[in-house]
Amino acid sequence: MKALFIGGSGYIGKNLMKLMNHEETAYYSRTKIEGAEYDKFEWIQGEVTDKEKLIPLIKSYEVIYYLANTYSTDETESFNINVKGIKDVATEVKRIDKNQRLIYFSSINVHYGQNEYFRSRRTGEDNAALVKNHLNVRLSFVFGGDGDYLSALIDGLLKKGLDRFERGGKTCPTHIEDLAETIKKSEGIVGAIYTNSSSQLTFVDCINLYARATGHEEVKEVGGFFTRNTGSKLIEEGKIDRITYDRAIADYYRESSSVIRFIKDEKKYEDHLAGLPKA
Repeated sequence: MKALFIGGSGYIGKNLMKLMNHEETAYYSRTKIEGAEYDKFEWIQGEVTDKEKLIPLIKSYEVIYYLANTYSTDETESFNINVKGIKDVATEVKRIDKNQRLIYFSSINVHYGQNEYFRSRRTGEDNAALVKNHLNVRLSFVFGGDGDYLSALIDGLLKKGLDRFERGGKTCPTHIEDLAETIKKSEGIVGAIYTNSSSQLTFVDCINLYARATGHEEVKEVGGFFTRNTGSKLIEEGKIDRITYDRAIADYYRESSSVIRFIKDEKKYEDHLAGLPKA
């Protein structure tokens, strides 16, 4: 099976290319992935917004992963990448009408988030659903593999001086290998799947687990009345941006998660951290 990863040079894309084991794999991205282990994948240089270059490629692949994504607060950029890009791809897959599989990566809180990021992902899911054989993958935070997104995010926040955080909803972080296996086992599913783990960790739990594992100072957990204006103050201090904050305090736990359904021995974030070096 031939697969095309649109926006494939990002964290999830480059890891899934290695884990999905397609017969042939290409990735369409602005930048080439460095490292000999990625040389076996064909790099097609291009912008998601370059419709004239991207759309003619679609007909050559049996499965298309749409991973292009931005957390920008710029409405034009958010629309072009998170909305228009997937609409252009879905429209072409529908026109070709050869039962190609379109997999779109979204967020578990796509129907509840109130900022521009969540709104654009909602519309992106609607566009992916134009294709009969589609799968909307609703993600929680993902860790592990090359780049370890969750740990890199936390490390960056600590380096900015993050010293407190409110106790939000359950983050339910999912290992990249569990995510890949879940997508494989969802081959016959059309519609949407949740991919949170069964973990009950909140984002502040994850921060402090990472801090203890790497020798950083732990952050203070803010609860009750004192959560008022916590986010606004942290944003004003430049310790976190609004979209990251909104994503971090949301609740990602869903009992109907396909990870919980398909993965018997989920990889835990706390176990993953045991192998990280001290700061």
